[in-house]
Amino acid sequence: MASFSAGQPRTADAITSVLSVLSIIGAWYLGSWTMSEKVLPAPHVVAVVLFEAMRSGGIWLDIGITLGRILIAFTISMTISAALGFTMGLSHRASVFFRVWIVCFITIPALVIMLTCYMVIGLNDKAAILGAAIPIIPILTINIRDGVKGIDPRLLGMAKAFRASTRQQIFEVVAPQVAPILLASARFGLGLVWKMILFAELLGRGDGIGYKIEFYYQMFNMKEVLAHALSFLMVMLFIEVVILGTIEKRIFRWRA
Repeated sequence: MASFSAGQPRTADAITSVLSVLSIIGAWYLGSWTMSEKVLPAPHVVAVVLFEAMRSGGIWLDIGITLGRILIAFTISMTISAALGFTMGLSHRASVFFRVWIVCFITIPALVIMLTCYMVIGLNDKAAILGAAIPIIPILTINIRDGVKGIDPRLLGMAKAFRASTRQQIFEVVAPQVAPILLASARFGLGLVWKMILFAELLGRGDGIGYKIEFYYQMFNMKEVLAHALSFLMVMLFIEVVILGTIEKRIFRWRA
């Protein structure tokens, strides 16, 4: 009986998700009917172009190149943000010191940072990755800092009173409180990084999905533009729903 009642919300969520996808497709069709096909081709037209590109195999190379850049940029931004976030959350002096850094980098437009990286480092992958990672760091740092500040000191005091080891305090008291904000920051950061990488490729690289989108935009071929954008959207949805969703279920299975 309990399993049946638990399955009802899942079924309802699945139906709602399907309706949400259908509403997006419906809005796309509505837009394509009101505009020229050269401006906004219909979903089925873009799907055919995407299928041909995937069958020919050329698009997979660009997807792999862009994914590699995203992975490196995300690792850099998440690592630095976690270190800064924990430091600022646990130390008032560090929070005051890095506050000006955070405000400065969160105020500078991402375009300026990216162009500066290209001018200083050169038109190469290092500049593209750093230009995509740097604007994300202050945003994630603020999220992680606030999460660390939300750690209940009473639980730590109780753990110390019961003479819990440092390892137990970290993994059994601190980690369960910080894990939700870390996972949320990772998801948020991944979404930002892949947009920044596409932008970096559009500005100064000769390969990747962002470059192909810019190339076909210059040719005013909206079918290819939307097909390449849709291809990477599907990849990121797979990472978000399947990979990160599975990790979330395993980490927080104790909530069920």
